[in-house]
Amino acid sequence: MGEEQNPFSALNDFEAVSLQQLDGVKLMNRVDQKFILHQRELNSLLLEIQEYYNVLEINEKRIFRYSSLYYDTDEQNFYSDHHNGKPNRIKIRSREYLDTGTTFFEIKKKIKGFRTEKYRIEKSGDQLNDQYSERELLKLHHLDHIPLVPSIIVDYSRISISAKDLSERVTIDTDLYFKKETSEESMAGLVIIEVKQDQVKRESPIVQALRKRRNRPFGISKYAMGMVLMNAAIKTNAFRHKVSKIKQLISRNGANRRSE
Repeated sequence: MGEEQNPFSALNDFEAVSLQQLDGVKLMNRVDQKFILHQRELNSLLLEIQEYYNVLEINEKRIFRYSSLYYDTDEQNFYSDHHNGKPNRIKIRSREYLDTGTTFFEIKKKIKGFRTEKYRIEKSGDQLNDQYSERELLKLHHLDHIPLVPSIIVDYSRISISAKDLSERVTIDTDLYFKKETSEESMAGLVIIEVKQDQVKRESPIVQALRKRRNRPFGISKYAMGMVLMNAAIKTNAFRHKVSKIKQLISRNGANRRSE
């Protein structure tokens, strides 16, 4: 199978790392850089960087499916804070790891528009216990007064790699699929790469490889992307050119939207 047909074949040549080993590069307090590219370009990128990174492997799998339910207010304040460039902002979500069946309730804080802090609790499956734990986490971060409502579901496949020197962790997300109320949209062909470091290291092999391809950081979250794509009623001025670039990037594969 050629590279265009199998954009993940280079993963076979990466050395594997276990989840326990990857925990050494959790970076719950970190700086992030996001990049986008088309899936056609992914295999050549992986081939170029494979000697510097290990790939997460669980039960002989290296690609994992995630589903994140994001919460916002009725007024969509969390989205608006992102759109308006507020330096200190938050995202709240419930994330399920579909391959393992584990689910976490998470709070992500962006500090001064630069550093990310993440806090989470694992959900037990007991509804009353989970609701109590979620309220306690919200209370700990002074967010329990905010009325939250389900906003959008973002499903995707993820590859996780870590630098062999443990200096950074990288997630590679593909097959994005957004669901909001009765609408759905698939972003076939789009790849989102997020480089996570304790501080910005420009010598990062994957950042250098991306820059060599004239690929610059692209600051938009999956949550904001989905909200812009699927809700025409919200303000999108700040993201309009980015959404246009995304649509151009995936135009060969298409973004299929349907209402039920």
